[in-house]
Amino acid sequence: MPRKLFLSACLLAILFSSTTLAQRVPTPTADDFIASGGAYFNGSGCYSLTSATQWMSGSIWYKTAIDLRQPFDMELKLFLGCENQWGADGMVLVFHPYLGRQGYRGEGIGFAGLYPSLGLEVDTYRNGHLDDPYDDHVALMADGRPHHAWSLAGPNRITDIEDCKDHMVRVQWQPSAQRMSLLIDGKQVLTYKGDIIKEVFNGNSKVYWGVTAATGRYVNRHEICFEKLVFTKVAPLGRLDRVAIQQLSKGKELILPRLQFSSGQSKPQGAAVQELNKILRYLREHPKAIMEINTFTDGSGDARRNQELSQLRANAIVDYLRSRGIPKRQIKARGFGEKFPIAPNNTSEGRRKNRRVVFRLVKPIV
Repeated sequence: MPRKLFLSACLLAILFSSTTLAQRVPTPTADDFIASGGAYFNGSGCYSLTSATQWMSGSIWYKTAIDLRQPFDMELKLFLGCENQWGADGMVLVFHPYLGRQGYRGEGIGFAGLYPSLGLEVDTYRNGHLDDPYDDHVALMADGRPHHAWSLAGPNRITDIEDCKDHMVRVQWQPSAQRMSLLIDGKQVLTYKGDIIKEVFNGNSKVYWGVTAATGRYVNRHEICFEKLVFTKVAPLGRLDRVAIQQLSKGKELILPRLQFSSGQSKPQGAAVQELNKILRYLREHPKAIMEINTFTDGSGDARRNQELSQLRANAIVDYLRSRGIPKRQIKARGFGEKFPIAPNNTSEGRRKNRRVVFRLVKPIV
């Protein structure tokens, strides 16, 4: 019977408005997670990530994304095996924009190679070429880079943790102070202060979280159980309606009327972001599609300034989509300024129609 280890995860919401509430999720089941590699569900909310077998890796990912603009407070009871001197390799709590991916095993602990990402590592084996200390250690790492020259914080030595015992691990993130801290058995062992949304995730605050573990030439057993989760769920992306999808598939232009920029502004906000998320979802669901995005202004003001503004808006849309995982090859964007109006510029309604974003597939799907 596998040893039961308990994880209490409390992702507590700082409210954006008085209507935003943290939600308590019932005790998780196997349906709440995606398991990869050697990970499997033991029952009663428990997962085995690896057995004491060479070159094995396993990970579990919670299916619901979280928002790093809100704080979290995670409490984990970990068990990292019984082989102390030659045990390997450890576990990592990972944050990543993509669901269910798995990094390299062995010294990579299932985290190496994941980009962009943030990983809180509990490492139980010394790899000297990675600048590991001699003792078990913790570190905060970015972008799947296991070498500590790239660590955001650490490596910091900790008491040997491969002792056949449970260990309480607590991870806290305070976005208002841009501070992350790690405690083990009530002792603070790691802190980091920085804008992880901007510095690590290119402005994207919506990420998935998971736990990875791995063995290499040396081994240990890694297991985990989930007891409760409290957090604010990220709403799913909207979807283009059937008519819009048909327009795109036939090579026709698509204009989303609610995708409007504020006067003189180049960043999408509010309803514009919601509309843009529909395009984001479409491109994710059609990875072979190539989208042409053209932005236009109305005829008010200086033509040169309008040209510059429309190009800034085109660039902002590209940056938004790419920061959320859409590859560069799928997007072609250009600003046309006040050229090619579709309505008179002498009425407010006409100017509104001319301030538009036009989407079209370079190669229609038929």
